[in-house]
Amino acid sequence: MGFFTASIAAALIVVARGEIPNFWSVVVGNTILAVSYGILWSGARTFERKKVSIPLALLGLVIWLGACSVSPIYARPEARASVMAAIGICYTLLAVFELWRGRGEGAWRYPILVLLLGHAALIPIRIPIAGAWKHPDPADIDLATLMIFEVALVSICGAYLLGSLVKDQIAASFRRASLTDPLTGLTNRRGFFEIGERLLARARFSNEPVSLVMFDLDGFKSINDQFGHATGDEVLIAFCRLASAQLRPNDLFARIGGEEFVTLLPNAAAQDAVWLAERVRAAIEAASHTVEGHVVRLTVSAGIAALNEGATALGTFLGVADYALFRAKAAGRNRVELSTSLLDRAPRTRWDERSAA
Repeated sequence: MGFFTASIAAALIVVARGEIPNFWSVVVGNTILAVSYGILWSGARTFERKKVSIPLALLGLVIWLGACSVSPIYARPEARASVMAAIGICYTLLAVFELWRGRGEGAWRYPILVLLLGHAALIPIRIPIAGAWKHPDPADIDLATLMIFEVALVSICGAYLLGSLVKDQIAASFRRASLTDPLTGLTNRRGFFEIGERLLARARFSNEPVSLVMFDLDGFKSINDQFGHATGDEVLIAFCRLASAQLRPNDLFARIGGEEFVTLLPNAAAQDAVWLAERVRAAIEAASHTVEGHVVRLTVSAGIAALNEGATALGTFLGVADYALFRAKAAGRNRVELSTSLLDRAPRTRWDERSAA
C-alpha cells in the first residue's frame, strides 16, 4: 500500500508537473507522498506484530501541511523539498529500525535493510532539482534521471524483498511451531534434541559442566482418571508455570512425553542441578491446584545426570537421568535422585539413540 500510494504521488509530482495546477502537483502530491511514508513505517510495525499509532503515522502529513501554510517555505521549492526530504528520511529510518530489531527471527532481512538505507541516503538529491523543472541544466537532468531510476528500483525491489521476507517469516513460524508443545508452550521433544545438542556441544567446547534433570509427575494417570483429561491438562500447565519460575532464564525446559519434562542446565554442576531440582519439587509439593472446583495435590519425582566432562551424546545423557528418575520412583516418589556416571544406568534405555526421540 505504501508503494502504491507513493506511485500516485510520483505521478502527480513528477509526471503531471506543469500540466496540472500547482496545488494538485505540489500540495496534494506531496501530501500523498507523506502519507505513503507513514504507511511504510506502519507496515514495518505491523510486520513485527506491533501496535500501529495512527497519529504518528499521520504526523508527516501534519508537518507537511503546516509547512505549506508558512509563506516563506511554500514560496521556495527547495524549502518545500527539504521539508519533504526530512519526512521521508525519518519514516524510512524508523521502518529500518523496526525491521532491524526483529532480525533474530530467522528471516534474512539485510537486503531490504540495505535497500531502505540507500533510499534514505538518496532522498536529499530531490532538493537541488526541486526548483529546476522549468529551466534544467544537464546536471539537473542527470539528478532527475537518477531520482526516477532510484524510485523505480526501490518500488520494484522493495516489493520483491518484502514478499520474500514475509515468506521467510511464515516458514520460520512453522518451524517454531514444529518445535513447540501446543499445550504448554514449552519446547517439544524434537526441539529439545535439536537445541540440546547445540548446547551440549557448546559445553564440550568450553569445557563447562552441564547437567540434565528429568521430571515426572507422580500419579498423573489417577488425576486424569478421576477428574478427566481437561483437568489433567490444567495440571500440566500449572506445573510448567511453577517449574519455569524456579529455573534459570537460559535453562532449556521441554516437554518430552505426556507427563515427562526435562531441563538441560548449561554451566551447572551436580550440586547446582540438585538444588534447582529440589526447588522445583518443593514448589510443586507446596502448591495446591484448584481446577474446575477440584483441589488437586501434586508431587513430582526428578532424576539428574551431571557430567562434568560432557563427552557423550544427548540421548545417552538423557538415559542416565531416566534411570535416576526410575530410582526416585522406586524409592517412594516425590524425591530427587542423582547419577554422575554413565555406568549408573539401565542397560539399553529408551534414550540410547537419538532416533528414540
